Amino acid sequence: MMLGRTAERALIDGLLTGARAGRSDALVLTGEPGIGKTTLIQYAVGQAEGMQVLSARGYEDESEIPFAGLADLLRPALGVLDELPAPQAAALRSALALGPPVAGDRFTVCAATVGILAAAAEVSPVLIVVDDLQWLDASSREAVLFAGRRLHADGIALLLATRDPADATGLRYPQVALEGLSVEEVDELCRATLTVAPAGTGARLHAATAGNPLGVIELCRERPEIVDEGVTAPFVAPGSRIERALRGRLEELDGDTRRALVLAAAAVGGDTATLLAAARAGGLQLRHFAPAEKQGLITVDEQRIEFRHPLLRSVAYHGASTDDRVAAHTALATALAGAAGDAAADARAWHLAAATLAPDEQIAAELEQAALRASRRAGYVAAARAFGQAARLSRGPDRSRRLLRAARCWQLAGRNEQVLTLLDDALPLTTDPSRRALIQHMDAYVRMWRERPDGVLPILVRSAEAVQEIDPARAALMYSDACIPYFMVGDLEQLQAAVRRGYELAGRVGGVTQLVAAVALAGGLTLAGQREQAIALLRDCHAELLAADPLVRAQDLCHASLTWIWLEGYEQAGELLGRVVAAARSAGALGVLPQALGIESELHFRVGRWHDARVSAAESLRLASETRQADLYGLFFAGRLDAVQGRDDDCRRRVSRTMEVADRLGVGCMALYTGHELGLLALSHGDAGEAITRLEAVRELPVVAHIHEPAVVPWVFDLVEAYIRDGRTDAAGELLAEQESHPGGQWAEAAAARCRALLTAPEEMDEAFGIALQAPGCARMPFERARTQLCYGERLRRARRRADARRHLHDALETFTRLGAQPWAERVRTELRATGSTVGRSPDALPRLTPQELQVALVVARGATNHEAAATLFLSQKTIEYHLSNIYRKTHIRSRAELAGIAGEAQA
Repeated sequence: MMLGRTAERALIDGLLTGARAGRSDALVLTGEPGIGKTTLIQYAVGQAEGMQVLSARGYEDESEIPFAGLADLLRPALGVLDELPAPQAAALRSALALGPPVAGDRFTVCAATVGILAAAAEVSPVLIVVDDLQWLDASSREAVLFAGRRLHADGIALLLATRDPADATGLRYPQVALEGLSVEEVDELCRATLTVAPAGTGARLHAATAGNPLGVIELCRERPEIVDEGVTAPFVAPGSRIERALRGRLEELDGDTRRALVLAAAAVGGDTATLLAAARAGGLQLRHFAPAEKQGLITVDEQRIEFRHPLLRSVAYHGASTDDRVAAHTALATALAGAAGDAAADARAWHLAAATLAPDEQIAAELEQAALRASRRAGYVAAARAFGQAARLSRGPDRSRRLLRAARCWQLAGRNEQVLTLLDDALPLTTDPSRRALIQHMDAYVRMWRERPDGVLPILVRSAEAVQEIDPARAALMYSDACIPYFMVGDLEQLQAAVRRGYELAGRVGGVTQLVAAVALAGGLTLAGQREQAIALLRDCHAELLAADPLVRAQDLCHASLTWIWLEGYEQAGELLGRVVAAARSAGALGVLPQALGIESELHFRVGRWHDARVSAAESLRLASETRQADLYGLFFAGRLDAVQGRDDDCRRRVSRTMEVADRLGVGCMALYTGHELGLLALSHGDAGEAITRLEAVRELPVVAHIHEPAVVPWVFDLVEAYIRDGRTDAAGELLAEQESHPGGQWAEAAAARCRALLTAPEEMDEAFGIALQAPGCARMPFERARTQLCYGERLRRARRRADARRHLHDALETFTRLGAQPWAERVRTELRATGSTVGRSPDALPRLTPQELQVALVVARGATNHEAAATLFLSQKTIEYHLSNIYRKTHIRSRAELAGIAGEAQA
């Protein structure tokens, strides 16, 4: 029966009404065991008339089985599986054991889940309910929550229930913490439970249970005499009192029935056929479950034997003796011995492990096979736990090896805290130098993103030195990876030494090792200002990089792309990034995308595709958050766009967030990026003094002395321009002359030419600005060309050559407007007004869109159908339609053709 909960029921009713109206939303119910979460879920299901209900429930013992919950949830909707993109369909079939194993990014299944749910919602509104979320296996939980964040206008209601509010942290959904019933409601519940309920019963039971409904019912059943007590029972924590009540009810049963309940509690999922087979193996029969069913402790049908409440199951299992638990798991393992399928083999391995207290290689080997099966389905959490349990049952080298495999799976699952614990356990168990180096390499790589990198470097370098003669491949990879923490701390001299040594060692072994080392060395050479050597090295390995698996070698392709961008090899960078992004989108490999999209944003920025740059940066940050990755570069690239496009508050917020993360991780080099970002923000608004303050702070950073390629962080010429605008021409000239010793590429040549033109005498101005505007780098980077045109127009106006000034200023205004560079466009308008020109505001429609809307607009404008756009962006078709309606409203257009025209003009 349902008592009270008026407010909660109203929220659920609103959730269902919204879904029927085509909206998608979610609600999380939190509260202690017995508080009524399941009852509210049952209420929601009962009210879901005309809706398809997809449900799953977490089971404590099933938390080790990858995608167990997702299989239950999606089973009624799998008829649309073939409508998904092929890689996603294959990954989901693999995950749900409906097809052959498919290795890949674990987020591919998340993307497929979005597609399945969206397709189901095309038929009718959908209610998704998940009870006991805290026990849902990690892979299923990740997929459900990912899908929930990406369904906006599909007619899907998501209702989750979990015990601890901490379990719901980060879900980003509305939450309701359920409290106990009122005294009046407890009194009513008591009267419904007992034949007679004297006055004052509700108050006494409320004091004893804090209004927990299950506690009220169980106390009434356990101690009906409490209703006659003249004083309030002493308060005990509801969980403890409830557990004692439940234990008392179990102790009333005969021994065989209690053993049968231990068996049911130990079973994974309570499959009736398996339980009965296990019961027979333990000398029990179906009739031994009957007394518990009669008392309402369990329910029995042809499919499952389930406890009425998870607490009953917990008490039955943990209240049993060790011998009884071991016997139960042994019987279940015996029953599963002849069962077909991976799920049965996995369950058998776990039951054998639970029944074993001492090392056992045979059982460890079965668990290892279960782990391998899970990892092939991208169920990395389950695989890690199985490898870890196998290690517990192992001795000698096998223990270290399995711990290492467990650590690798935790790393793939994004759970680096578990990685470090297992690596610490594994290192003392082996004396093999190569294996120790591998462990230390993994440990250092994880720690460099979690702890201060200066603490990681000594271990990484010493380990590489120790094995460079016996395992040059491992040493080469360690030296190459050392470039990351060296750059973080700004020690570029040691970075150069490390990447050179890594490349030297890689030459002994060739193959992939040499490819990785070549990419690292090219980055080091670029930082050192050795452009030609870096370009030659990258050209030599470009074909091999293009031929490599873009998902397996994603990090190397991304690093090579960023170096190509610094070297102005925009076409080559685009080829490499295009391979990674396309493969990741096709496969749903979302874990790969944040880094690739962040660097893609930088590429778009440099070549003047700023709307694409904003979209890539925003998606990079969003996916990094969803996949629990640090994304400092994504923050910087997004923040710099905010600076030049006039989103000042967003820029400062991103700078603050960047430095917060950088300070925590000890990434000192990020001050170089954020300082330039704030300097550019000031310069965008014409505040030369503030720009000088920010950029001079960058100039004083120790790392700057060792970066001899100005395109890495292009602060130098911004400071020169700020000096000039502040009247400090001597300082500008000195810095410009200093920079000429490290000339850089075409961009640096064009920016330097602009600054020299600003310093020239009036009679030399036309020739100097002509040279600047004709520089190849000026043509390749529209923002730089428009800045030069603005500077030229300003000089011409001050020389009273107003007609000439207007021509250059109008060209600059057109470019700045197209880029969405609002502060710069406003500066041009101010100059044009000063020339006597009347300037209106251009219809800058695209900047008014949110990043998500802008992304949808650009994808659709390039000819994608709604179905194709949904697959590309891991959204549903209805969500695409929802965003398109907002886009049309904000831009005042009515067709895709008009949208394509606006987007084409913006990206021209």
